[in-house]
Amino acid sequence: MSTTLSEAERARRQRLVLDGRTASALGITTQALGPLRAGTIKTLTTMIHAAMDEHGVDDPIAVLPEILARLQEIAIGEARTAAKVAAREEVQRLLRKAMT
Repeated sequence: MSTTLSEAERARRQRLVLDGRTASALGITTQALGPLRAGTIKTLTTMIHAAMDEHGVDDPIAVLPEILARLQEIAIGEARTAAKVAAREEVQRLLRKAMT
């Protein structure tokens, strides 16, 4: 006997899987992801409103390119920092291995 999942149930399950992957990638539990996400949303909303005020516009679409550029810069900076840490740890591991 097979049951067909409704589109809503399929979407809910897909969100749960994606949230699990996101939480795992961040090194936190899925329960901790909700508050973290809420804080991020609050921060981004504040950033959007500040950019809108700075440019004197009422439409967030008008500042979207600037916001996306900032987010990209932040992501690149974080990725570089993580890569440096990983490289440093790998070099230290190889040096320890060479010393033994």
